[in-house]
Amino acid sequence: MLRNWLESSGLAVYDTGLRRGSLAGRDILRAKEGHTMGRRTQCLFYASDFADRLVNEIVPSLRAGYIVLTDRYIYSLMARAIVRGLDRDWLEKMYGFALKPDLVLYLTISIEELLPRVLASGGFDYWESGMDFFNEETMYNSFIKYQNALLTEFNRMADKYGFTRIDATPSIMQVHKELRTHVEKVVGDMVPGMALLSDFAAQPGGEPIHEDVEESRGSVADRLRDLLYSFLEDN
Repeated sequence: MLRNWLESSGLAVYDTGLRRGSLAGRDILRAKEGHTMGRRTQCLFYASDFADRLVNEIVPSLRAGYIVLTDRYIYSLMARAIVRGLDRDWLEKMYGFALKPDLVLYLTISIEELLPRVLASGGFDYWESGMDFFNEETMYNSFIKYQNALLTEFNRMADKYGFTRIDATPSIMQVHKELRTHVEKVVGDMVPGMALLSDFAAQPGGEPIHEDVEESRGSVADRLRDLLYSFLEDN
């Protein structure tokens, strides 16, 4: 919906998200079919996927003048790894090549309100329930424990990196309207009369980010190489 609205306003839009890269996306899906992927392996898989998409999708799209919409960016990857016990400083250093987003929209919802949506979309997932590291008797109990841990970490990140919080409990159209209001402040000057069209259609400040596009392109390979070396040394 957000992409359609932006494109109807005359803006070029590229959207991307987790596991969509050609380098590691399919391998992540295959690894998640089993239950043996370790936490560090999972972390490196997702970091490789993100780096691939940054170099081959996000940066080229930005240079071509596109608005890039990214689902979850680096923050979900970091939160998942932190909850699983990986070192926060190590993760921030690893994702230090990431570009600084112009806007981070954080959709907030309680566990009680999240549960019906999860059940309606197919039920509990092994990995999204934290079954790989929580020793709970049922997937339900593990899901509650894992999601509460994630919410705690996301709220900490929201304060540190300046996320814009959006209440995700109203209707889809109400949430979409609020999202447009915040996005418009970032891209409104790119298209004359965009605010009018919106009415009719009824900054992180942490360490793990660089603003320079060319610098980021050149540093991704170096960061991943150093990361892999440190991983091999730890093992």
